[in-house]
Amino acid sequence: MTNVLLVAVDTVLEERVSSLPGHRVVHLDGSNAGSMAEQVGGTEFHPDIIFVGSGVSTDRAIQYAEVIVSAWPKIAVVLVAQSDKSLAKRAAKAGIRGVIRNSISDKELIGLIERAGAHQSDTPDGRTVRQVIVVASPKGGVGKTTTAVNLAAILAESAPWEVALVDLDLQFGDVSTVLDIQPDHTIVDAFSADGSDSMLVRTLLSVHSDGFYVLCGANDPADSGGVTGDQVRKLINQLSSSFRYVVVDTSAGLLEETLSSFEEASDVVFVTALDVATLRSTRKELDVLTELGLMPSGRHVLLNRSDRKRGLTVRDAERMLGVPIEAVVPLSDKVALAGNHGQLAVKAKRSVIRKPLENLADKVSDVIRINRTHRGEKLP
Repeated sequence: MTNVLLVAVDTVLEERVSSLPGHRVVHLDGSNAGSMAEQVGGTEFHPDIIFVGSGVSTDRAIQYAEVIVSAWPKIAVVLVAQSDKSLAKRAAKAGIRGVIRNSISDKELIGLIERAGAHQSDTPDGRTVRQVIVVASPKGGVGKTTTAVNLAAILAESAPWEVALVDLDLQFGDVSTVLDIQPDHTIVDAFSADGSDSMLVRTLLSVHSDGFYVLCGANDPADSGGVTGDQVRKLINQLSSSFRYVVVDTSAGLLEETLSSFEEASDVVFVTALDVATLRSTRKELDVLTELGLMPSGRHVLLNRSDRKRGLTVRDAERMLGVPIEAVVPLSDKVALAGNHGQLAVKAKRSVIRKPLENLADKVSDVIRINRTHRGEKLP
């Protein structure tokens, strides 16, 4: 059962939430909202999610959220308002999980509440349930960044404002370019903060209008020199404590920061292409990570830009890799065109990338995977 606190919300929304089965709902109207934070801490009712409505001013709601999130970081605070980019950014910095309208559908409303309840759950060994999805490839130019940004967008459709996308290509990351974002802060600022405060790290994220957050790459390749694996691990841990999904776009190859991200990963998506050189390099990467004991049990392979004219089939690629291919994206100029215009390819009409990434998102989001391969275990 999920505990829901409604603070100064519209009466229609209050009735809709109260009518949903399987949840305990408490309402607090605007007239006695002056000590909202104190009432949360001073009652036996401990909410999993708090909806703050129009009966409280936006400034007051954001101040309230900052207090709640600081004192009880596991509580999800959702603002009910007419959202715009400026408000979404302010809300994100305050730790608010999302901004919704009164007209939100019942299906989306149920999803928000159920995810808030699930977020409180811990694994049997006491670790908080989380998913870190690393997108990797031994070579550049195969569509790794395109896969990462569009996968984040797909996940955000079912978990709005619960997805963080990290550009971990420390020298030549171009997530901000692909998404047409001009960030106020970059991953360099996050490393300077030493990952010691999850709320501070949240303030460094850029907001994407499709419902997810982005930690953009460095503006200058020299800015991220000297970054250690420990810093990368701390940063990913901080983000995963605040977000249901953390999608990490890595640089080509197996640099220290990439290996460190694998240590925190629940899933990894290997992006490969239908040519012999890339397939062989991908197989080597699979073998190396397995021998190092860094292969998450959530292992997925995406074949990008598949084209019959290459002289190879998907079955040929699977034989070379020694593992099954879970997603195949056909060759299409529309995918590159979307990236060149700062748009998400999955949002385009008749998108060739949408269905494969939806299937992939179902696989990575269906089960929380913790176990890894044993050191030295060979791939089949």
